Amino acid sequence: MSVYTGVTIEDNVFLGPSMVFTNVINPRAYIDRKSEYRATLVKCGASIGANATVVCGVTLGEYCFVGAGAVVTRDVAPFATVYGSPARLRGWTCWCGVQLPMSAHPDAGEPDEFTCRDCARRYRRSGLRLVQVAG
Repeated sequence: MSVYTGVTIEDNVFLGPSMVFTNVINPRAYIDRKSEYRATLVKCGASIGANATVVCGVTLGEYCFVGAGAVVTRDVAPFATVYGSPARLRGWTCWCGVQLPMSAHPDAGEPDEFTCRDCARRYRRSGLRLVQVAG
């Protein structure tokens, strides 16, 4: 794993084996583009699986889960589970790392509140975002 200029990693982040960050969107060996580095932010508690690639200029939200081999090309919401190439929203992950029993999108006819089966934390869906419910 390599962390390049422009990448900020907050506390309690998991970086899997051989995952990669980039810092230039259109690199060429013969053109110096150090003035064009794009900032990447990995928020607290995020997990990035083995061999994933995070393209520069994105933010990975708190406690999100990026699957092994994913290619992240856009921001990832807090608690979101993404994988694939390019990475797409596939579901939701609890603070404790367990997948929540809910579909990725709000139009699935499910309730808007869910409880983690392992740690009992509660979450509420708000569009394509998930927020933890206090209490």
